[in-house]
Amino acid sequence: MDLDLLSLPPEILAKIFSNIPWDKLINIKLTSRKFNYVTDKYLKDMQKPKLHKIIFENDGTDRSRVAYTIIKTGMNLSLDDVSDEKEFFFSSSKPGQLHSFLQKVDLTSLNIVDIVLANDTRVIGIFSDYFCNTNIMEHVGVAVNGSEENIGDTLSFLQKVQNVKSLGLQFFFGYQSILRDLIVPVRNSLEVLDIFENEQTLFVNSRMMGYIIENNPDLYKYNLSLSSFETYKMVIEKIVNEEMSRRNSGCFHKSIYLQLVLFCEDTLSELLSYFYSEEFPYNETTMRDERIFYYGKLECPVCGEIDSIEIS
Repeated sequence: MDLDLLSLPPEILAKIFSNIPWDKLINIKLTSRKFNYVTDKYLKDMQKPKLHKIIFENDGTDRSRVAYTIIKTGMNLSLDDVSDEKEFFFSSSKPGQLHSFLQKVDLTSLNIVDIVLANDTRVIGIFSDYFCNTNIMEHVGVAVNGSEENIGDTLSFLQKVQNVKSLGLQFFFGYQSILRDLIVPVRNSLEVLDIFENEQTLFVNSRMMGYIIENNPDLYKYNLSLSSFETYKMVIEKIVNEEMSRRNSGCFHKSIYLQLVLFCEDTLSELLSYFYSEEFPYNETTMRDERIFYYGKLECPVCGEIDSIEIS
């Protein structure tokens, strides 16, 4: 059944046309009266500035900062295609200015989100209502310091993060364990994972790590600061077991890089014992680099390709 595009209601046509770059839209040689009516009436909505990056920050007070850049032209972005960074400040207790800003911009091409908030997380709750992660983004970073009442805003945002190449998570909510069932539903896009966990806010769990590792085959780099040897071992076992599973099911080979932040000599000692034990499937190889405390390889018996893991 053929669909006459211009037979659709004007508000639907405006949504369709708003996803077409304006410089392309005006080249469409249509003389339809309805086309001209729609483009005239909804011109402001159709020409919303497309954000490339947005940053939310506060210093633990009621005053919040929003910084952002705008895509000027084109889809194959270079530095020349993105505006200089702009910013504004507003009171978190009076969020009308943030609502007004988010209603006037287009978030569909957003590439970078950085959120650094202390004590007052209402900003992340508001942004979550407008955020829709349909395109693959370059980076999402969330660092939140607060109390139990701030957890809900953070979780509501993280449940919307689905397509991103680099993800960073850092939480401090006092002695809370509500986040132990946290899952971030990112799939088939993640390449780099940064996690900072402290003893007072434990959120890294087996289910979360299993989901992320199993559903992101291109994930190759991990920067981890975890609370204990047991958590480190659990995460590393998840990584290694998944790589061995992929390796054994069809010659899928890659190099894995783990950078660990260790605050305790005992944790390092326990990890080294684990790496050099029979539990660990890689074959240790000597590296002339003091920053690397383990490097292992495995050669595929079928194709001869190498799987490797570097831990520093």
